[in-house]
Amino acid sequence: MKTLTKTLLILLLLVFSLAPILASEQVTNASADIMTADIPIMYGDEAFRARIAEKTGGLRSPVGLVLSGGSARAFAHLGVLRMLEEEGIVPDFIISNSMGSIIGLMYAAGMTVDQILESITRVSMQSLFDLTFPIGGGLMESSRFNAVLASFLGPDLKLEELPIPIIVITEDLVTRRQIHMAEGDFYTVMKASYALPVYFPPVEYKGHLLLDGGITNLAPVSLAYEYADSVIVSTTFYDVDTLNLRNPLTILNVSIDIGKRRKGVEELKEHASDVIWIRCAVEDVSFMEFSAVEELARKGYQSALLQKEALSGLPKSPMDAILVERRAILSEKIGAGLDRHTIFSHSKLQETTTLLGLGFDSERSENDDSLLKDANFLGMKYTLRSGDLDLFFNTGMAFQTYTNENMSVAPALRGQLDYYFLNHFKLSLDSAVAWDVATEKPLYSAGLSLDGRISLLDNALRLRLLESLEHISNPGLGDLAHFWPKNTFLFSSTAEAQLMLAQSQGLGLEKGVFSLSYQILSDYQQSRSFLSGTLGSKVLHKSTGLFGDITGTARFALDGGGDVPLFLSDGFRTNNVALNSQGHDLSTTTLNPADHLVVTTLTLGYTPQNYKPTIAELFIIEKSSVGAYLDLVWNEDASWKPSLSLGLELHTELSLLGINTLPVTVYGGWDQSVDRVVWGLWFTVIV
Repeated sequence: MKTLTKTLLILLLLVFSLAPILASEQVTNASADIMTADIPIMYGDEAFRARIAEKTGGLRSPVGLVLSGGSARAFAHLGVLRMLEEEGIVPDFIISNSMGSIIGLMYAAGMTVDQILESITRVSMQSLFDLTFPIGGGLMESSRFNAVLASFLGPDLKLEELPIPIIVITEDLVTRRQIHMAEGDFYTVMKASYALPVYFPPVEYKGHLLLDGGITNLAPVSLAYEYADSVIVSTTFYDVDTLNLRNPLTILNVSIDIGKRRKGVEELKEHASDVIWIRCAVEDVSFMEFSAVEELARKGYQSALLQKEALSGLPKSPMDAILVERRAILSEKIGAGLDRHTIFSHSKLQETTTLLGLGFDSERSENDDSLLKDANFLGMKYTLRSGDLDLFFNTGMAFQTYTNENMSVAPALRGQLDYYFLNHFKLSLDSAVAWDVATEKPLYSAGLSLDGRISLLDNALRLRLLESLEHISNPGLGDLAHFWPKNTFLFSSTAEAQLMLAQSQGLGLEKGVFSLSYQILSDYQQSRSFLSGTLGSKVLHKSTGLFGDITGTARFALDGGGDVPLFLSDGFRTNNVALNSQGHDLSTTTLNPADHLVVTTLTLGYTPQNYKPTIAELFIIEKSSVGAYLDLVWNEDASWKPSLSLGLELHTELSLLGINTLPVTVYGGWDQSVDRVVWGLWFTVIV
């Protein structure tokens, strides 16, 4: 453990010392005059005014809409937009900042409220943001988020070409002035709109380094009155009285909130007699609640209804032909783009990105199909993404923590290349080498896989064909792969069907899986073939949080040679060395003549629906569950009495800002086959 700690500290110090050198460009304060700090810089004002005049035709007063920041709370704006459309009001222009700009930009680009909701709820936010060292000024990188939008909005999109004119307000580190953007690249402006200091890097634009405009004013009302006399403001302030105001991070967050809230309230008061203020009833909601999109939208709609009378006095502003046409086109593109993304949680990147940060890769994740390899890797990770190609290297430590019988750690280097093609295929190549300290010999592993997938029945049914080849070399019988001696390879050909049904508040099938595999296991001198099948389902009662998860795996020796191998991914938690190593050494005499091995895992548990504690307004603990597990294995000819392992399993997900997640599972119980306590943990990291 001391070696691991020292290694990580050295790596961290190295990265931060090299940060100034690795940064792409050094930008310093180029402010020419302190006395101009209160004068905003505007891009595209003349064209913006002309577009508003074109919309109204000079026959009525324009109607402007201001969408405030508020992080996840800004999803309430969706409900406001829905209610406005029901009243026949489509804003002639939008003024926005921070998270309000994400909603505003998508709406201004022609998306309907339902389309925005679909694009947000069908895509896992956790898969779109990557942690990185703040070499460029921020802890998170968002190219994958922009890639999803570009998959249906198109890669070449300009603010000045959107169906609804919009101004996005940002702050500039260089001039210390506000920047108002009504023109420019859509995705550049989008990234700048939510560039919250420290969390996201500042965005370069025409010599500026832009930050989230919401850090100085959550509700920029006054700007809207420069273009219209009729203004609607939708706000999502934060007003929670349960915060620990002695926590340093909370103090920092609240101190920033003081200024931006005060400025927003000042402008609301200035126009109190004219503005239609929709105060969304989400002020007690954490800014990290990105999983509560539909509930937040519903609250926004209900808040907008309270202003129905005031809204009825506004001139109606029906959709123009350009907006109607744009929405019709997007109705097909959005579905197709999201369908493609859903297959592998991947959209083609429009720009090449590189990341350097702490890497946590798990061969126990839902997206990993390894049978021979089950290690975790923690270290310094370099990632390169370009188009449909992903490449990463992780150097640090590999460790095994699945059972207390075989815990180990070793210095390691791992690399992986993923290539996505023809929308339905993924080619992966991975390789890793670890140095076993005890034996002073390396452990080497490699894998190659071709994964083909297709979704049917509105993504409720997913069909998959997987061809994979894995190899392990373990000359010193190191602990990291203790049960795989010398050289071993495994070829697998798998067909899988996965059923996922939309859930109501009652009982529903969260996931059902059926797979069939043909496997060849070899030590390069002799080979054996097996037929495996898996059937599993998870049932959840959403309103109570009670769930049941059962999976059965059966493996048969086609050569009649017995000694059917058990893989860790089969799910039987055991300290039984004989069982864990059964059938792995093909050079030995048959020890178990049974030609079958059947594993059943059953978990009955509870997921508290409203348990989401936060830590200093930075981390949120979510999707926690506790369950009792029962694992059974049948692998003897003479008796149908199974060996069993039973205990408790705890699962939780630690999420940074609600958009980057580390899932952790811990279990402990009794292993009947050796009459001993068994415990362990794993990280089901989604990469």
